[in-house]
Amino acid sequence: MPHLTRARASAFALFLAIAAALLGFAAGAALAKDPSGRADGETSAAAVPDSAPQSARQGQTEDQFSVADTASDVARYAVDASREASRATETTLRTMGSALSEAGLVVRRETGRVRAAALRAREAIDEATDQRSRSQVISPRGARGVRRAQAEASFARGSRLLEARKYREARDRFAEAVALTPEYDRARAMLAWSQYFLGDFRGAVGSFKTVLARQPTWEGLSNGLGWSRLRIGRYQLAADAFREALDRNPDYVDAWNGLGSALFERGDYEAALPPLERALDGYRRLTGPEPPEVTTLRGKIAWSLYYGERYREALAMFIRASLSAPTSQPLLAGMGWCYLQLGQQADARAAFQRADRLGPNDEIVREGLRRASL
Repeated sequence: MPHLTRARASAFALFLAIAAALLGFAAGAALAKDPSGRADGETSAAAVPDSAPQSARQGQTEDQFSVADTASDVARYAVDASREASRATETTLRTMGSALSEAGLVVRRETGRVRAAALRAREAIDEATDQRSRSQVISPRGARGVRRAQAEASFARGSRLLEARKYREARDRFAEAVALTPEYDRARAMLAWSQYFLGDFRGAVGSFKTVLARQPTWEGLSNGLGWSRLRIGRYQLAADAFREALDRNPDYVDAWNGLGSALFERGDYEAALPPLERALDGYRRLTGPEPPEVTTLRGKIAWSLYYGERYREALAMFIRASLSAPTSQPLLAGMGWCYLQLGQQADARAAFQRADRLGPNDEIVREGLRRASL
């Protein structure tokens, strides 16, 4: 790392200040939008607004409350980002007289903090936009008891359809149940999972957040929110949701998997490794055949070890994972790169050749094969 002069630190401080200002501007723009405004894009047919007693509404729609909550998150995350930027600047300037290695570590750590806060704020702005696009569903008129019975029947049909993996039909039944009885939280939770399995991840985020506002102790909702966010690339907010689930249930294996996966996708391999390993240990404790998640987990652990320059451990994990997926090109490529780093050119060439036969257009495999052939 080049020498950390006061000029460099000042430039770093200026960068952080600009980043914080931009985040504040974006948050303000999101807050300034009319919560009741319509989005330009299409909305999910199964999107259902939040629910609360009419007396508490005071004339505002459920969607307005949901958007207001999300906009509040945006503002909070932007303030956090600004605070992190200010603290990082002060910390960096205080280390000017420190040893070179210490100063470099401080800059990297504080930059990481600001980056995480900035990502969180940016992702929250995206969610605020999604919340504005959710359609409003008006509950039908009728006696409360009759509507509740109809909602129970719709929920039962939706549960059977979900178990049969008929996700679209299940979603419609759960949406029907929620429209009949908006406070039916179990139906809204199942609606969210139906949206998730249909690939409507943005709709699922809105539904999970709505029922979480009413049932904050249901860790499965935080887990579902985390996976929905992860699927649309909101890795920082996904990690936050998984941590909330784990705060309520430290033995939640799927949430450990989600947390490690979110950190892995964000490129934070060192931080991803412990939760991924904990998830793998949890899955291995289960009786019966290994679930398919185990092979994927081993692959992520292997790549995390590789990027941490722990090549022998990574190679062992790639080999273990490939036993369950012998035709996986990424696993074979990972083995090849580990062999290269360990100086085993012949083994690397063999692994890359096998990977190339499975997918001849992969640039990473071709580059590995080229290096192994030198």
